[in-house]
Amino acid sequence: MFGALLALSVVAAAVTDGGAPTAGSVVVAGPVASAEAVPDAEPAVEPAAGGSRRFLRVAVYDLAVDGVEPRVGRFVTDAIVAELRKLDGVSVVAMDEVRAMLAHEAAKELVGCTEGPSCLSEIGDALGVDELVVGNLAVVGAVSVVTLRRIDQANAKAVGAISKRLAPAQGEEFLAEVGPSVEKLFKDKPLRAGAARGVPPTETRRLNPPPLSPWMPSVTGASGLILLAAGAGAGLAALGEEGAHRALLEEAKTTPVSGSLVVDAGERAQSYAVVANVLYGVAAVTGLAALAMVPFTNFDTAPVE
Repeated sequence: MFGALLALSVVAAAVTDGGAPTAGSVVVAGPVASAEAVPDAEPAVEPAAGGSRRFLRVAVYDLAVDGVEPRVGRFVTDAIVAELRKLDGVSVVAMDEVRAMLAHEAAKELVGCTEGPSCLSEIGDALGVDELVVGNLAVVGAVSVVTLRRIDQANAKAVGAISKRLAPAQGEEFLAEVGPSVEKLFKDKPLRAGAARGVPPTETRRLNPPPLSPWMPSVTGASGLILLAAGAGAGLAALGEEGAHRALLEEAKTTPVSGSLVVDAGERAQSYAVVANVLYGVAAVTGLAALAMVPFTNFDTAPVE
């Protein structure tokens, strides 16, 4: 643990400049021992030496999960980090970013740290953050529960907490609460100019993307175009044979013509016409199938692992 905390101290020094962090302070989320509400507080952000603005440095620990898929926990944690970065005067960094900056051995020590108060306090001290955000996602019976706490690192006490019971929706219910939850926990921090609260629909779609890959409607649509082209070719052949059949009939009015030639030309024209109609029909069905696949196709980014 000492090696990991030493490395974290180096990281903290790297992400702060003269006591004011860059866009990479930390927000931490972990399990919450109680869903009991804690009165909200509004910690003041004092100006740094020299009168320059001092950012509130926040660390978000990975959300703990109970009955929820780990990938959902990771995705919601990232969404909370993104939501906090929309706040004015707040500097945030996620634990996965810290791990990426740590050496391999130090990272292993950090991962082995429990989510207890002592461990969280050590991490917070090493990172030099002002506050921690910890929480968990759980499924209790037929209800989803999200619990988050905002902890004042210096005084080791919670300054805000929420606990909500939600209707299950494949993890999307947790994402829908990210915006309102961060707004309530950090009501003393307004949004940056131009920012909008909540998880964008494109990100929500990544959590539970449509089941089909983009190549499926593409290949199906291309097949429909090939069949349409083949039908057009058969149709042109039918027109050609029909023209030859009529020419033989006209010729037979003035000159003796073998009846078999006339019959064969007529039959070929009819055969090509049947083939063309079949190909047109299959092409139409294939095209409709490609269109029907579109609402169930994931055209966005790769799904969350």
